[in-house]
Parts: sequence; structure tokens; C-alpha cells
Amino acid sequence: MKSLIKSVLALLLILNANPALAEPKERITGFVLRGDVDGSVNNFTSDRNGYDDPYQLVSVETSDGQIEQKPIGEYIDGLVVQVEWRHLQKEEAGPITENNVIDQAIARVNEWNNDPETTNTLGIKLRVFSGVFSPKWLTYHWHKGKYKLKNCEKGQNATAEEMCGVRAYFKNNKQGIIPSHWKPSFRTHWRDLQEKLADRYDSVPVIRELAVSGCMTHHAETMWRNKGDYNRPDGKHNVQALLNGGMTLESDKSCLRWQIKVAAKKWDNTPIAMAYNMWNDYEVVNDELIWTTKPQFTKELMDKCIEEADTNCILGNNSLGLNDIGDENNTDDVTYYLKEFGDAGHHIYVQTETTIDHQWVALNHAADVLNAQMGELPKIKAMNKESPTFLTGSNMQNARNNLKF
Repeated sequence: MKSLIKSVLALLLILNANPALAEPKERITGFVLRGDVDGSVNNFTSDRNGYDDPYQLVSVETSDGQIEQKPIGEYIDGLVVQVEWRHLQKEEAGPITENNVIDQAIARVNEWNNDPETTNTLGIKLRVFSGVFSPKWLTYHWHKGKYKLKNCEKGQNATAEEMCGVRAYFKNNKQGIIPSHWKPSFRTHWRDLQEKLADRYDSVPVIRELAVSGCMTHHAETMWRNKGDYNRPDGKHNVQALLNGGMTLESDKSCLRWQIKVAAKKWDNTPIAMAYNMWNDYEVVNDELIWTTKPQFTKELMDKCIEEADTNCILGNNSLGLNDIGDENNTDDVTYYLKEFGDAGHHIYVQTETTIDHQWVALNHAADVLNAQMGELPKIKAMNKESPTFLTGSNMQNARNNLKF
């Protein structure tokens, strides 16, 4: 008996000494609200930092047909805190900015969770944007009294040891600098960021999910290499510009594998989630970009997440809706693999497309067919525009419960 007690005590000491062996945090299930933040991309003038206040009021229809105003936190289960890398780390290898938007969100959610007047507990999904939201110091240098881009396409600082950037153009006149994520020097900086974020937030109970987005361009869908990105003044695709700047297909894919490993290793207690798209290999033939669908690479990255994070891995997709509900019988569709992994008991989430109409149909489909447990919703103002009681109505709240149970 004494030896058993000693063994138990020894195990408890190990668990207390090594957070990596402690019990992981509970995942967020149900609805997570995406946050009403600015989605513009205009070099370094964007401000994609924020979250929804759980105390903001939303319309609720009572059983007798009256409209009341109640806190939105009662009708969701979590908040996405969106934050730009450049907001968090103002100087190279520097500390995490004090009183940043993550700190503010933690304080607000803790206030909500400890409020005797509220009835449910909220968690935070943390999404840190890199890509065009990366710090200026990553791709610029001080030259003759001003900051100047270290241009990958012009071969400036083209060695593996030095960072550079590619000017990218997107629809709706959006543009920004994509850092050379394919270089080892990028890995040094992004790993440093993850170490410092994990040191600060991995032990915080309300931080219950981390989005993996190190190798993104301008969407947190880190695998997204949009076939339609022909918005550059020279008429070329952004991927062609990245290739001209030194990226290769294999170095791009290597980054996608690597970011999963880093997130899993640094965040011991917090589940990590990644948005998966159907991958397309690319090559330039006669100055034309040719795409080839490679579902096996999408599945490889899903396997990589489970290998590295085990039960702390969450697989997802960021564009499910009536217009793109997926085809689980098509091996060239990402939902085929989400269903396969969901059927096997792995954790699945979906983010809905921005089109609001009948979103509960897509959310119920995700719960019933993909075995998804969480749905990330659009901006509240978009839902309120469809109907002031859209979120709080029975159709959406039944879908919420369907995801949770």
C-alpha cells in the first residue's frame, strides 16, 4: 500500500512539475463568435485586433413575441480574439506587448465567467495573424533615413539567413508584404513568438484554443493559395511573385508541416486548431501558373497535427455554408477527410462562410455529418442585418446545442 501511495505521490509531483503532462484544457464546443474587427489589408495601416464584448446586447424574442435585450455572451460559448503579430511584438526578438488585446480579452472573459448574473462559461480561441500582418522589422531595414523593403523579388538579402518580403496584391485594392516564410530565418522569429506567447498564455484557463497560422499569406487559412489572386500591376499571380522571390513548392509545404510541430510543442496545454483547404501543387510552365489538386497533402497535414498534438489537435475548415457545404463522397473535397477523421473520433470545427442565409443548415450538417463540435460564426453585425434575433432564435440555438451534444 505504501509503495502505491509513493508511486501516486511521485506521479503527482511530476505532473505539477511538468505542465506538458498535466491534463489539457477543455475544448470549446458550440458557438464561437468571430469578432467585429477590420479585415482590410493595406500595408502596415490595418488594425485587425479585437474581439466581441460578451456584455454587448442582442435582441431576443420572448415566448409571448416581445423583444428583449440580453448580453450576447448568453448565446455563445466562446470568443475569437484576433490579433496581428505586429501588435504583439514591436521589435525584433522583443517581449510581448503589455496590456495587448489578448490581455484585455482575458480580463473581460474572466469578468464574465465570475459574474454571478451570467449563466454560462466562455472560452477564448486565439488567432494570431502573420503573413501581411507581420511586423515591419521582419521585412524592412533602415536605409538612408527611412525604412526600406528588403525585396525578395529583387534579390535583396536573398540568403537563407536574412529575411525579405514580397509585395502582394489582392482583390478590392488590398495589398501587403508577405514575409519569406520559406526561410530558416522566418522560423527563428515565428518560433520565438510562439515561445513567448505560450509562456504567457498557455497556463491561462480561458485560452482554450490556438489557431495555427504561421505560413499564411493574408488569410488565417494558412494553406490558402488563392487561384484567383491575379491582382498585381504586372498581371502575375502572387504565387509567381513568391516563386520569383525564392520560395519553392517544397519549401512552402515544409513550412506548413513545421508550423504544426512548433505550435504543438510550445503549447503544451492548449488545443491547437488549423483550417484545412484542399491543397493544390503549383508550377510555372511557359510563364503560366499550373495547379494540380493534391488531396494526399491535405490528409498528410491532418495526420501531422494528430501525430504532434494527439488529442489536443483540432481539424477544421473556414468556409462551410449553403454555397459551399462540401461533398463528403469526393476525395478531392476537404470535407471527405474531415468526415473521415470526425468518424474516427478526432475533434472537428467549422467556420461558416460570410453569407448569413440559413446558416443553421450548414452548422447542423457539420454536426451530423462531419461530427463537428464547434462552429465559428460571422460578425454579429452581419447576423443582425439578416435579423436582429438571428443568433438568438431557435434555429441557430438548436444548431448550437447540436454541435455541443
